[in-house]
Amino acid sequence: DATNTRFQARPGLAAKDVPKLKVKWAFAFQGDVRTVSQPTVMGGRVFVSSWGGKVYSLDAATGCTYWLYDAQSIARTAIQIVKDPQTNRYVAFFGSHPWAHAVDAETGKVLWKVRVDDHKEGRVTGAPMYYNGRVIVPVASGEEVASSAPKYECCTFRGSLVSLDAKTGKQIWKTYTVPDLAKPYKKTADGTQLWGPAGAGIWSAPTIDEKRKRIYVGTGNSYTGIDVPTSDAILAFDLETGSLLWSAQVTPKDN
Repeated sequence: DATNTRFQARPGLAAKDVPKLKVKWAFAFQGDVRTVSQPTVMGGRVFVSSWGGKVYSLDAATGCTYWLYDAQSIARTAIQIVKDPQTNRYVAFFGSHPWAHAVDAETGKVLWKVRVDDHKEGRVTGAPMYYNGRVIVPVASGEEVASSAPKYECCTFRGSLVSLDAKTGKQIWKTYTVPDLAKPYKKTADGTQLWGPAGAGIWSAPTIDEKRKRIYVGTGNSYTGIDVPTSDAILAFDLETGSLLWSAQVTPKDN
């Protein structure tokens, strides 16, 4: 939920019941090598996505498929189901690489699909968070993997937090975790240009503080040899404007 609660208040079973559980059904992700998202259960359905970008709505009782939506890139976030207060339609919000999606939860029909970052290595791994007509999307990247290539000019990606209109997908604001654009700062022994500052991706779901009108996120490491004070940090953003209010770094110099 918006406050990032990670437990079920009324799970319907106790710890003593766990040893008695048995497999009721199993569902195979055809053509996929793995699945990495958390399943969401609501309204008698299970919503889950896959490495191959396939998002499924399954019958919670039988495992049979209601619908399949192709996100066309790795979909590894949890899926949030929200009831639109104006239309009473249930909408599924989730992310892929590097897109945010809104899909009709009953039919699987796409309502909108928005690219939230232009960097070729950008990705969405943390669950987008719905709040009061907006969808808050965290953005990370896989650029460190790309930088393993000897001639790759590392690195230019900057983590960001994006606020979208929940009805249309239109961007309301976007704030980078690294304020400054990367610049060339040195070359390797074989002449490959290196760039920085970069990194500080947001890998997990944001947490919304309704009372203070703030959004809290955790960031990842710096991608280069240039120190980034907002890497490996807790950041607070203004909910309405997206402005960065404060940053508390937990692990400095993780470059």
